[in-house]
Amino acid sequence: MNPVSARKYYRSLAPLLPPEALCRRPSWREIFGREAPLELEIGFGNGERLHRSTLAAPDRDFVGIEISWPSVKRALRRLGAPPRANARLICMPAAPALRHCFPEESLAGAVALFPVPWPKERHANKRLFSRGFLDLLASRLSEGARFLMVTDDPTLASWTLAQSAGSALPLSLTEKEAGADTKYGRKWEGLGARSFFHLEGSRAFRPSLPPPGRADMQPTFLPSLDPENYSPQGISGETSVVFRGLLFDTERQEGLLNTKVVDGSFVQEFFIRLRPEGDGRWRLYPAFPHLLFPTEGVRAALRLAAGDDF
Repeated sequence: MNPVSARKYYRSLAPLLPPEALCRRPSWREIFGREAPLELEIGFGNGERLHRSTLAAPDRDFVGIEISWPSVKRALRRLGAPPRANARLICMPAAPALRHCFPEESLAGAVALFPVPWPKERHANKRLFSRGFLDLLASRLSEGARFLMVTDDPTLASWTLAQSAGSALPLSLTEKEAGADTKYGRKWEGLGARSFFHLEGSRAFRPSLPPPGRADMQPTFLPSLDPENYSPQGISGETSVVFRGLLFDTERQEGLLNTKVVDGSFVQEFFIRLRPEGDGRWRLYPAFPHLLFPTEGVRAALRLAAGDDF
């Protein structure tokens, strides 16, 4: 590969935390190899701000969350030149990442630049910075730590401000001259935006939130299996389980049950493996347990797949 084309690709995956490192709450002290203030960027886009921050503050550690793999690749490319030890990336939705990967009061600061506005009212439930998410974020901020959100969208700004009222993370709204030096900041400024909305605040009180659900996975067995007629029933509600069909290999005599579990706002999709035990029973367990958060919903799915009632 020639040097010019090589610049199109990330140089190293080292900053990206693999799923197995996230399924059990990571120790940031062990990951970074030191005790240092930890800052979070939610939705880091192409990684420009993260790149500048990690170089400007080598005495601080930074974690970025993003759901777009192309964005992750672009950020990895930036973080590789020059390589640095104080940056890590997480590729997953922000709410479960914040809930499962960060202890309470672990963040020295957090920022979100130009989150997706979902401007239509019927899409309001897709907006990230709801009252519940702000409470969750507040619980992860240390005393005095600041959160900053910047947006060009007045609807999102006013909606987020209203959501923050009475939450553990009250925000103040100011309108400032456009000029954020990021991809989207330049984009909106180029399209005529002359000002951006800054929402900023710190934790007002420590919210009472349930700890992340991490259920112990007990051995689960199905008394017998008829693949042609096997159709376990899911459940709905705050915890929901949906079974999407069984893939069965008659030659190997084992199956994979396509499963979707929702614990509150946390969604996981995975396969439950079914294997014969030799005594007529079938053992049920997640096919790739290292990629799965062992929540109450996952435990419920295993029990339902085994024919237990709820």
